[in-house]
Amino acid sequence: MDSQGHAIVVFTFSLILFSHSPSQTNASTEIVEGVCNQTIDYANCLKALGSDSRTPKASNLKDLAKVALELAVANATESKAYIDYLLDKNRTAPIKVCSYWYKLVVASFRSALTELEEDVRIANYDVKIAGDDANYCENALVSAGVQVPSISTRNNHMKLYSSIGAEITYQLTIINY
Repeated sequence: MDSQGHAIVVFTFSLILFSHSPSQTNASTEIVEGVCNQTIDYANCLKALGSDSRTPKASNLKDLAKVALELAVANATESKAYIDYLLDKNRTAPIKVCSYWYKLVVASFRSALTELEEDVRIANYDVKIAGDDANYCENALVSAGVQVPSISTRNNHMKLYSSIGAEITYQLTIINY
C-alpha cells in the first residue's frame, strides 16, 4: 500500500473512531453504573440494560428510565404469555395464581412507564408493586411445594427490573423535587 492509500485508511478509521460521541457514551455509562450500583444485582442490571441498543444513547436518567421500563414491560408481557402457555398445559393452582399476579406485573410496569411523564413518585411506587407481585407468584409456588424453575427465573428477572426501575425513579424524584 502506498503512503496515500495508507493515509486514506488511517483517515477513514479516524472518522469511524471519532464519529461516536465519547461524552455521550461516557455519560450513559456513568448513569447506568450509578443506577446498577444501587440495585439488587449489579452484574445482571448491567446485562439487562446493556441488552438494549438505546442504553448507550441515554444521556439522562429519564431516557434510561424509559428504556428500562420498556424492557420491563416487554419482559413481563412475554413472561405472562409463557405462564399462560404453561397454564393451558397444566391447570394447577400455583400456575393459575402466577398468571393472575403477572397480569398485575404487566399493568404495574405499564403504569410506571405512563407515570414517568406525570408523577415520578407514582412511577416509583408502581415499579415496586410490580416486584412485589412477582414475589407473590414465587410465594404461591413455594407454598404449594411446586418447583417451576422457568417461572422462578422470570420472577427473579421481574424483581431485577423492579429494582432497576425503583432506583431510577427514586433518583428522578431527588432531581425533580
